[in-house]
Amino acid sequence: MKNDPVERALAALDDIPVRTQEGAKQMAKALTGKSNLVAAKAARIAGNAEWSELRDDLIKAFARFVRQGAAMDKGCKATVAIARALFALDHDDAELYLIGMRHIQIEPVFGGSVDTAAELRSVCAMGLAACSYPNKLRELLSLLVDTEAQTRSGAVRALATIGSEPAALLIRLKTLTGDQEPEIVGDCLSALLAIEGSSALPFAISFTESRDSQVAEAAFLALGATRRDDAIEWLKARYAQVVDSGTRQAILLALAASRTDAAVAFLLDVIRNGSLRSSGIAVSAMQVNSADPRIREQIAGALRARTGA
Repeated sequence: MKNDPVERALAALDDIPVRTQEGAKQMAKALTGKSNLVAAKAARIAGNAEWSELRDDLIKAFARFVRQGAAMDKGCKATVAIARALFALDHDDAELYLIGMRHIQIEPVFGGSVDTAAELRSVCAMGLAACSYPNKLRELLSLLVDTEAQTRSGAVRALATIGSEPAALLIRLKTLTGDQEPEIVGDCLSALLAIEGSSALPFAISFTESRDSQVAEAAFLALGATRRDDAIEWLKARYAQVVDSGTRQAILLALAASRTDAAVAFLLDVIRNGSLRSSGIAVSAMQVNSADPRIREQIAGALRARTGA
């Protein structure tokens, strides 16, 4: 691997002095090279360093890689990294993001083909949302029905960052019409709760009654993810009202994901005093936070209290 020119070029990028005139020349050269992997790494460095002097070089590289497609940029590695870098640099050129949002790149994979530009469209949707472009809602609308779930999810997140009433209405429409991926319904509900606050709570709660168990679970998780006091209190009250084990598990997972003090206290009480099954589910749910030594000790303490040890 040491003799591989791409590997050498990738390693050399780590030694380039950031935000210097000489470093800018070397980064610009990396962006004009044939390797999409080298260009992608250079773009990531530029974005992380907020290296605005490289903006024009990034724009030129983006146009070149999009134009060449899979012949030069397999997996859209370079274009995605460049779009992210330009977004980090607050690039306000809607046309560039529109090009990325409309880019489709079908590449062969074992057993068929895949559109590798899904992430690019998602990233560019976020870029467009931040632009002062008058028709951005119209453009983002088309991505809500994109063939790729990653792009549809990105469009929802982009609309959430706009946060206007028209954006919220588009998200509501997407939620009501549904999606073949339940997680995207959850994304929509999370976005609405972030935009509208408590006024979106009844709408989100209604989806916990969905006949599709995956949609219902996504709704519960969205409520927990808000970390809102009213959402957490509703989840706690709902847990006491239901007997279905699947619903109870979804609620405990949602509470664990919220990581609020009220939710943690509730879960610890379930571990100490709930049924054996509920206690086990609560322990498993709290493993999400197992990296936190304080949480681990609280779980251990609740289990000791349960057994009387």
